[in-house]
Amino acid sequence: MDTLYSMDKYSLLEKFFSGQSTEEENNVLSQIFKDGGEDIFDEYCRRKWAENDCRIPTSVKARIRQSLFTKMPRVKWRRVIASASAVLAAAVILFMCMLWSRPSENAAPEIFEIVAERGQKSSVTLPDGSRVMINSASTISYTSDYNVKERNVFLSGEAYFDVASNADIPFVVHADKVSVTALGTEFNVKAYAEDPYVVTTLVEGSVRTEAGTQSELLTRAQEASYNKEADVLLAYDVKDISRAVPWIRNELLFENESLADIAVTLERMYNVTIVFEDEAAKGYSYTGLIRNNSLQNVLELISSTSPVGYKMNSGIIRFYMKH
Repeated sequence: MDTLYSMDKYSLLEKFFSGQSTEEENNVLSQIFKDGGEDIFDEYCRRKWAENDCRIPTSVKARIRQSLFTKMPRVKWRRVIASASAVLAAAVILFMCMLWSRPSENAAPEIFEIVAERGQKSSVTLPDGSRVMINSASTISYTSDYNVKERNVFLSGEAYFDVASNADIPFVVHADKVSVTALGTEFNVKAYAEDPYVVTTLVEGSVRTEAGTQSELLTRAQEASYNKEADVLLAYDVKDISRAVPWIRNELLFENESLADIAVTLERMYNVTIVFEDEAAKGYSYTGLIRNNSLQNVLELISSTSPVGYKMNSGIIRFYMKH
């Protein structure tokens, strides 16, 4: 008995919890706890919880300790009781480790954000396998519970989505006051804060675009445009879907766009600042597809097809009227 009492108490507890302790060893443990062995139990818990890389609040550990001590037998333990107690104690420790090492259901989910700065593009594969290309000066975000019950993505700017199919968990893009819901499809959403419209372009599949109580179901080669000021959502056909969303092919497409609007796109795409020395230059419109879209090439095309000239210095472009 004395020899057993001098044994490593942690080893005795390990044998007890594994159901391998002898009746004599059980009696020794009983005596240890009668003599104030709570510190030994604390050390055992600390080691086991450290091995399982978990953290348990002190208040919870105290409740476990109290529960086990109050049930500690004062007479000889039978093997069946010891085995049952071992299983129960081990299960309690394992359960509490699992419970307290995982995030609380009430805890706020973590937010993940991907940013494409001005003059850059980015791409990301989401946890469900959906792929997203992010245009310049744009941000997407999603939470750590993405793909559990919902697949919500929040967009500021412009992005192209290639959505992994999952009929049980719809994929929803939230942009300004617009939400776009898809099951498995490819589409583009343009929703820059400074733009007057939020535009959804469907390339493959189908999506439902909603803005408040307004809703439009889009099929391939259709767009939905939401007018922020008028609060109106309209759907229409795209003339040539192969030319839609040119930015993902590193192209620029202008369809009767004013230089003022083009300037906004150039500032985002090339991270430059544009100044109009003559207000009249803003009103000139341009139509065309530019495949070699280096900044220098774009500026030369603008200047060669209109009476608007430009000067560029240190990232600042100045448009002026030629005389």
